[in-house]
Amino acid sequence: MDAAVMQVSDPTEPHTSSTVDQSVAGLRLHALEMGALVIEQVAAAVKSLVERDAVLAQAVLARESRVDAYEKQLDRDSLTFIALQQPVANDLRLARAIVRIGRELERAGDEAKKIARFALSLDQANDGDPVLAVGRQLRHMAALSGSMLRNAVRAADEMNPGLARNVLERDAELDAEFAAALRLVMTYVLQDHRFLRPTIDTIFALKGLERIGDHATNVAEQVLYMLGQDRPQADAA
Repeated sequence: MDAAVMQVSDPTEPHTSSTVDQSVAGLRLHALEMGALVIEQVAAAVKSLVERDAVLAQAVLARESRVDAYEKQLDRDSLTFIALQQPVANDLRLARAIVRIGRELERAGDEAKKIARFALSLDQANDGDPVLAVGRQLRHMAALSGSMLRNAVRAADEMNPGLARNVLERDAELDAEFAAALRLVMTYVLQDHRFLRPTIDTIFALKGLERIGDHATNVAEQVLYMLGQDRPQADAA
């Protein structure tokens, strides 16, 4: 009796290159969508603080669960990809880097959440408010850290090493801005002890912006890692 032979795929066989490429592309797209959301969160959180916009601050807090969900889904998808498709060499490097990018973006989102919570804790604008006293520095740090984050996500999208290195180079500028703002706000509180609590919170908000820049730098470093350029060329031996 002739037996029909049924073709059954062997789960141990390597998956096709196109399948792996599609999976990696899916992970990258997920991370980029997450990046766009986090960029929006950071901008909205700072605006809510500077403009005393409680509605906007609440919106940032309401969207925080979406940031967390993106990161958890990215973790699950990457683990599934590694377990089922067993990527090697460059594909494995890409998957690992994308997961790390997701974690850095989630932490940047956490900083936006903290800034929004601080914004909600403030009363209406007061002439002696430490936030107003460092308003210019706060806006400049927000613009710089936001630009670094946007460029880091764009570098991941375009796989652009030059853009990634530009983010790394701007980290020192952001650190200097934070140090200058810290000196100013400390001078302010020494002159008027009534605003000690909001001054401390203002320092944490400034530090949050500095940390957002750090997370952007870490994203940029992962882009270079994906490209096989673990360090900026100027630092390479």
